[in-house]
Amino acid sequence: MPWRRFRKKVERSIDVSKSIEESLEDAANGEEQEDLTELAELDAANITEAATGEPDDDRAPSELGTRLRDALETEEQHGGLPSERPPARRTSRSHEGPSEGDPRAATAARYPEFGVDLNVQAARGLRLKNPVMTASGTFGQGVEYAELIDVSRLGAIVNKGTTPNPRPGNPQYRIAETPSGILNSIGLENPGAVEVARRYGKAWAELGVPVIVNVAGYSVEDYVYVVHEMTGTPGVVAYELNVSCPNVKGGMLFGCDPDLAADVTRAVKAETDLPVIVKLTPNAPDVVAVARACEEAGADGLTAINTVLGMRIDTKRRRPMLGTGSGGLSGPAIRPIAVHITYQIAQAVSIPVIGAGGVTSAQDALEFLMAGASSVQVGTATFADPLAPIRVIEGLAAYVREQGLGSIRDVIGVALPPRDPAE
Repeated sequence: MPWRRFRKKVERSIDVSKSIEESLEDAANGEEQEDLTELAELDAANITEAATGEPDDDRAPSELGTRLRDALETEEQHGGLPSERPPARRTSRSHEGPSEGDPRAATAARYPEFGVDLNVQAARGLRLKNPVMTASGTFGQGVEYAELIDVSRLGAIVNKGTTPNPRPGNPQYRIAETPSGILNSIGLENPGAVEVARRYGKAWAELGVPVIVNVAGYSVEDYVYVVHEMTGTPGVVAYELNVSCPNVKGGMLFGCDPDLAADVTRAVKAETDLPVIVKLTPNAPDVVAVARACEEAGADGLTAINTVLGMRIDTKRRRPMLGTGSGGLSGPAIRPIAVHITYQIAQAVSIPVIGAGGVTSAQDALEFLMAGASSVQVGTATFADPLAPIRVIEGLAAYVREQGLGSIRDVIGVALPPRDPAE
């Protein structure tokens, strides 16, 4: 829904000489007239056009309408909007912004990442225009936030965990605040794979941003079923296998056992030609062993990490705060853990790693990138600030410019120890 300014409240008196039905009808008619007038103001249309939805050929164009058309024509002459343009070719001075007077200056002011090479490989076969995506479970299905931010500026979005059948989620309470984070026990609430594809496929195609479907289940067959039902869904570019959700009974088994994680990965790879990313749990006895097993089974990428198990106690009730007792801790509190695991995994595998866990700023994202991640996911931060992922993109673009880098890829893995040439 397009943005509309808040309407000034108007008190409408009721004429006592009329029946209450007649008075309410008059008031409704007055509000309808205000709606038409407001639409006319916003869209540079007259009231007749706003009411009928058809252009009035006899109406002279307004000054605002003329300016808007000129602006759109200018964008088209320069290759369309930033989200529609192919990546710019790099030069030795490519990190510098457009000079004053350059027609691209206005675009760069609106989109600070414009002209900066933020292109990354998030997984084998998956190249994104920038390394910032949203984390599953924190961004709904993407369409909800599309009313608040320009989601087409994101590298990708990861949808809410999708299961074979509808799930109502866990009992309340589902969220509890903690120092520098939150505990959640949502329980994979979703309408099921068939409905997700039906409800959101068309909308995803119109968002202008790649969609990665987060897949969850109780068995290998569950994961395969979800991927099968999502096949051909518009906008979907990859699958992220949630083998590590701590909020569902049995949901952690696959992520804790290298052989089981490999079984899921192998089965899904046989079902789809799209990239398959495995989201790892920090609660596994040996997360590096799980990462290696997934790579050997054909995984195209890894996400490190999912939430960390935790609990809070309500001291007045003398009971756990969450309806399920324990839940998943996310937010800045787990970032050092996530960076550490990313650092370990990046040295153990050759496939791309997506860093996740407490990213709230470009500086946080840089920690993950320097630790070996090729991209990052922003999750809990979006609850407090829906613009957080956009701010991370802008901050990374500013860093590339300030450091005189040719690309954000120049910092990926710079903090890792040198690889042994014999490996």
